[in-house]
Amino acid sequence: MRKNSELAERVRQTAYFLWDQDGRPEGRSFDYWLRAKEMHLRELAYDKWLAEGTPMGRAEKHWRDAAGEIEGK
Repeated sequence: MRKNSELAERVRQTAYFLWDQDGRPEGRSFDYWLRAKEMHLRELAYDKWLAEGTPMGRAEKHWRDAAGEIEGK
């Protein structure tokens, strides 16, 4: 996620929020980071799909594009 530091920061903030809401359990930071990353992946893919006008059969491309953006590839 080095490519987009703004997105990386949003993922960190979401992970912290989720962790805080669950009572700050010890030793689970990576679990919360993965949850936050998945949430942002879904949001990015959905936004890309909407921006393209909700075309049929293009969801997989949007998932790959969003994953690449999240991973910094």
